[in-house]
Amino acid sequence: MGKTGKVVMFMGVGKPLEEHSFPLPEELEPGAILVKTTMATVCGSDMHSWRGRRPFPTPSILGHEGLGTIAQMGSGVEKDTTGKSLAVGDRITWAIMANCGYCCFCRIHSLPQKCLNLFKYGHVKSDVPPYFMGTFGEYVYVKPGTSVFKVPDDMADEEVSPLMCAAATVTAGLARIGLQPGENVVIQGAGMLGLYAAALAKEQGAKQVIMVDILDKRLEVGREFGADHCLNVQGLGDEEVVSQVKDLTDGWGADLVVEVAGFAQVIPVGVKMLRIGGRYLLQGSVYPDDLFTLASHDVIIKCLTIMGLHNYDSRYLGLALDLVHRSRQRYPYRKLTGPEFPLTAAGVTAALESLEKRESIRPIVVP
Repeated sequence: MGKTGKVVMFMGVGKPLEEHSFPLPEELEPGAILVKTTMATVCGSDMHSWRGRRPFPTPSILGHEGLGTIAQMGSGVEKDTTGKSLAVGDRITWAIMANCGYCCFCRIHSLPQKCLNLFKYGHVKSDVPPYFMGTFGEYVYVKPGTSVFKVPDDMADEEVSPLMCAAATVTAGLARIGLQPGENVVIQGAGMLGLYAAALAKEQGAKQVIMVDILDKRLEVGREFGADHCLNVQGLGDEEVVSQVKDLTDGWGADLVVEVAGFAQVIPVGVKMLRIGGRYLLQGSVYPDDLFTLASHDVIIKCLTIMGLHNYDSRYLGLALDLVHRSRQRYPYRKLTGPEFPLTAAGVTAALESLEKRESIRPIVVP
């Protein structure tokens, strides 16, 4: 009998997670990589899928953040996406999706994350070969068409695991909205996306980063990640919040507001924070029925730009890896992850509950 690998499977909303073992592939298809997982982190979307906030295929292996070492390579695999040579035993991370490279969204519209043949890790039915399609398992089958990146030896697993979702997503957003050096940036939400957004905005030349949240303990962490000002808006009216932002920006308002709070109700006040000609990036409120109402006057008269961006073009994972690698002495990225939970049904359940209760920012699952 061949080797097997353990996984923790999501069986459906309200059902207990289950532990299963599946056979490892004896041979990989060309371009594929079998990775032995060294660490996975729990994303908010894992928790929302588990709680049934969006339709989801089952049984499945949740988890789309992580990294591991190469256990086996299919034919044609020689280098990572940036041209670095690869070998069995190398540490790698990979994009959250595989895309075809030839459809209109891949080749024309620069939105490979909306590929007509898109595959997303941790988002598919996983009781059929090659099975290992999420990071809550001992192995991950990295499909052809997935961008992969060799991890620098001096980076800790804890610094790398969340990059393939949270950090890459905000890196892509800041690039697409056109963050400019010297700009005043407001970040709505001091969760994982917001903390990365603060650090990466400062690294790319933001004059001021103003972080807005309703939890003091998260805002305190925000200061460690580059936030110049942290505003707790619990109980404040919209006009009070806008007034504080204007006071910090010489009366003008923000050049750029980034919504990563995950609550659509913060969007109208976000629009009011912007200066004339300002820009608004929406990345947090992604779930069905997250509704908001805007006064068209506020958008048109102020000549605003509003952009939504979901996930990322894979190149931004490479950029996020580079930015975090270069700035890891200035920001305590390792502090964002933990505590650790074992790769068992009870362990993954506890990790999901820890995130849901806001007891942690990115719980770790370790095989």
